[in-house]
Amino acid sequence: MTRPSAGPVGPVLLGVAGAAGLIAAVTILARITGFGRILAFSRTVGQTCLGDTYQTVNTVPNIVFEIVAGGALASLVVPLLARAVNDGDQERASRISSALLTWSVLLLTPMAVAVAVFAEQISELLLGSKGCAGAVEVGASMLRVFAPQVVLYGVGIVLTGVLHAHRKFGGAALAPLLSSLVVIAAYLFFGQRTPSGTDVGTLDRTAELILSVGTTLGVVTLALSLALPLARLGLRLRPTLRFPDGVAGRARRLAAAGVAALIAQQISVAVALLLGNGAGVPAGSVTVFTYAQTIYLLPWAVFAVPIAMSVFPRLADRWDAADVSSYSRLLSGATRAVTLTALLAAAVLIAAAEPIARIVVESAPGRPSVSTLAAGITAFAPGLLGYGWFALLSRALYARGEARSTAIACVAGWLAVVVADVVLAVRLPPQDRVLVLAVGNSVGMTLLGVALLGVVIRRAGGQSLAGLARTAGAGLLGAVVAGIAGRVIADVLDAPGILAAVWATAAVTLCVVVLFGVMMVVTARSEVRAAMSVLNRGRAHQAAAAEKEVR
Repeated sequence: MTRPSAGPVGPVLLGVAGAAGLIAAVTILARITGFGRILAFSRTVGQTCLGDTYQTVNTVPNIVFEIVAGGALASLVVPLLARAVNDGDQERASRISSALLTWSVLLLTPMAVAVAVFAEQISELLLGSKGCAGAVEVGASMLRVFAPQVVLYGVGIVLTGVLHAHRKFGGAALAPLLSSLVVIAAYLFFGQRTPSGTDVGTLDRTAELILSVGTTLGVVTLALSLALPLARLGLRLRPTLRFPDGVAGRARRLAAAGVAALIAQQISVAVALLLGNGAGVPAGSVTVFTYAQTIYLLPWAVFAVPIAMSVFPRLADRWDAADVSSYSRLLSGATRAVTLTALLAAAVLIAAAEPIARIVVESAPGRPSVSTLAAGITAFAPGLLGYGWFALLSRALYARGEARSTAIACVAGWLAVVVADVVLAVRLPPQDRVLVLAVGNSVGMTLLGVALLGVVIRRAGGQSLAGLARTAGAGLLGAVVAGIAGRVIADVLDAPGILAAVWATAAVTLCVVVLFGVMMVVTARSEVRAAMSVLNRGRAHQAAAAEKEVR
C-alpha cells in the first residue's frame, strides 16, 4: 500500500523543524560560548588585580545604561509593539521602533560622554580601596574605551525587542554568540602576547588596549549583528521623538516601572563591586564573583529566559484581546515549567560546584580559587528559582500594563540584596566576600520571586498560578534528594586535573537529571505534563516564526 503524497507540506514541515532546531542550537551555543568567555579570561588574565580592575570598570557602562534606559526599554518594547505587529500595521510598528531608537540614542549619548570624562573619578571610587598599585589608572584608561558601550547597549536592546515582538528569535539568538567570539579572540590574543600572570604593574599600553578595545568591539558586533534580521522586517526607521497617538502615555508608565526596578538592581551591582574591592578583600575576589555569577546565570539564560521570551508576546496578545482565561492558562503552565527547570538547575549547580570550579580556575593565573568559586556557585544556586520567576512574572505583569506593583516588588527584592550583602560583609571576614555576595543575591532573588507571585495572585487571580504549589513542593523535594546524591558522587569522583573535573561534572549532572526526572514522574506527573505542554507550544510557536525567517 502506497502512502498518499504529502504535497508541499513535507518540505514546509522540514523547513520549520530545521529552522527551529537551528535557532535552538544557536541559542544554546551562544550560552555555552558565554561560559567559554570566562574560561578564556581565567586562563589569560586570571584571578589578579588586573582581572578585578577589568571586571569592575567593564561593568560601569552596563550600570549607567541600565539606570538611564535599560529597565525602561526592556519593559516596554514588546508590549508597545504587540498590537501593531499582531494587526500587521507596519507603519505603526515603524513609528514606535523609530521613536524608541531615537530616544535611546538621545538619552544615552550624553551618559557615554560623561563616563569618559569622569573615568578617573569613577575608577577612584570603585578601585581606590583595593590596594593594587596602578589599578585606578589602568581602570580609568580602560573605562574611556568602554564608554561607547552605553549607547551600543541601548541600540542592541531596542533591536532585540523589535525582533522578539515580530517573533524573530534567530537573529537575536546569534548576536551574543558573535559578540562572545570577538571578546574571546581578544582574550586569547592578550594571552598570546603577554606572559602568564601579567598584572596592573606590568601591563603595557598595547596589551591594555587589546583587552579594552576587543571588549568594546564585542558590543559593537552585538549591535551590528542585529541589523540584518531587522532589515528583513521591512520597517521604515527614521529619527523621530514622537510616538503614535496613545503610545506615549503607556510608554511612560511602563518605563517608570522598568527604571525603578533597574535602578535598584544597579545599586546592588555597585554595592557588590565596592564590597568586592574593599580593604582587606583578597585580590581576584571580584573576578571569582563574576565567574560564579556567570555560571549561575547560564541555566537561567538557557531555560528560564527562553520560556519567558516565548510566552511574552503571546501573553501580550491574549491580554490585548481581552482573553483572560487563555492568559491565565498560559501563565500557569509557564510558571510551572520555569519552577521545575530552575529547581533542577539549582540541584545540578550545588552538586557539581566543586568540579565546575576546577574546570574554570584550577591552574589559572593569580590566587588559587577553586574552593572560593565552589562556595560562590553553591551559594548562588538557591536564587535561581526566584530569579526564574522574575524573568517570567515581570514580563507577564508588564503584558497586562501592571507597572507600579511590579516595580515595587522588584525594587524590594534588589534592595534586599543590598541589605543582605552589607550585613553579611560586616559580620564575616573579607576572605569570605565572594560567599557573602552570592548569599546576598540568593536572599534577595528569593524575596523578589515570592513578591512577584503575590502580585500575580492579587492582580491576575489564583487561576494564573494553578498547580504551582504542588509543582514547587514536588520539585523542591526532588531537587534536595537529587542534589544530595549528586554531591556524594562529586565527592567520590573528586580528583585534581581538568579532565577529571569534566568527567565528574558530566557524571554528576547525569545523576541529578535522571534522579530528579524519576521523582517528578512519581510525585507530580500531571504537573510535569502541563509544564511540558507549555514548552512544546512555545517550541511550536518559535518554529512557526522560524519557518518565516528561513523563507
